[in-house]
Amino acid sequence: MRKYTLMIVSLVLFYSIAVGFWLLFHQIFYLYNFAIIGTSIGISLGLWPILPKSRKHIARRLCQALVGGYMFIGLGLGFVYVGFGVIRPENMQLEGFWFLLLGGVFAASVMHYAIAKIAGPFLMGRTWCGWACWTAGVLDLLPWRGSPGRLRPGWGFLRYALFLLSAGLVFFLVFTGRSTASSVAGIVDLTGKARLEHLYKNLFLIPEFWWFAAGNLVYYLSGVVLAAVLKDNRAFCKYVCPITAFFKIGARFAILRIAAREGCTACEKCDSRCPMDVRITEYIRGGTRVTSTECILCMTCVNTCPRGILTPSFRLDMGTRERLRAVGSGREEAAHERSAG
Repeated sequence: MRKYTLMIVSLVLFYSIAVGFWLLFHQIFYLYNFAIIGTSIGISLGLWPILPKSRKHIARRLCQALVGGYMFIGLGLGFVYVGFGVIRPENMQLEGFWFLLLGGVFAASVMHYAIAKIAGPFLMGRTWCGWACWTAGVLDLLPWRGSPGRLRPGWGFLRYALFLLSAGLVFFLVFTGRSTASSVAGIVDLTGKARLEHLYKNLFLIPEFWWFAAGNLVYYLSGVVLAAVLKDNRAFCKYVCPITAFFKIGARFAILRIAAREGCTACEKCDSRCPMDVRITEYIRGGTRVTSTECILCMTCVNTCPRGILTPSFRLDMGTRERLRAVGSGREEAAHERSAG
């Protein structure tokens, strides 16, 4: 049963949240919303141990499609509410979170960020980035899977600049009265019987839909262009994605990390295959788990290790200095960045 630990932990966690929120708020939405996410993650993590090495990536791709697809189509475009006779899009990007938070609205976007991107990393690290992100799920399909290494320290701070820009834009719109959570929200009534505010004839008339569409368009275009220019599928995650500002706080204290058993030969295959350029071998030499806040728990290193000594583990420790592979670095050279970078 040990190989199914991640699956069991994820199912217990999400089903507990589903039932707890349902009982607390007396809304059935919370029950099926978190049950869908938890089941999708559980199925994918359950497949991982039984698939052969050459097919293990299918489990992660499936999770990205199921969770990311549900978040994008079900919540972002609002089709999860069809059973209630409405379509209710919600901006699941960072700007949507700020709009709702400032408006005091506890909706899907706020729950998603609070659980998956603020509190979640303290337990599961940046698992969202590796297994569920709908942006990375598409970028991972691009042909530049072998990362050439990180650009020199400093480029990672673009993520924080974009984070502040996103927050600043929403704060400006809200506090100048030009836009609020209620002014961008809207519902399409499929029954013709609803008597709610902010009703629209179709999805394309709702401001929040266009906020969500525009945010995704910027993310995907910048992600594809960066991947093509830098020959690195995960370049967007390393240099641009503003959500990292949330992730890296909790990831410093994450309980779930990659650990190594005895027997490492320092072949560095795990280093060369890591999509986030983490120098895994250096952590092993130092006798620690992989405490890098750039690790996305994609399990590529676990699957790559020829001796099978790498494994996910749960325990308490704290992130140390980042050990990342730089562009053009040889086996002897490593790029060291501080955790904030």
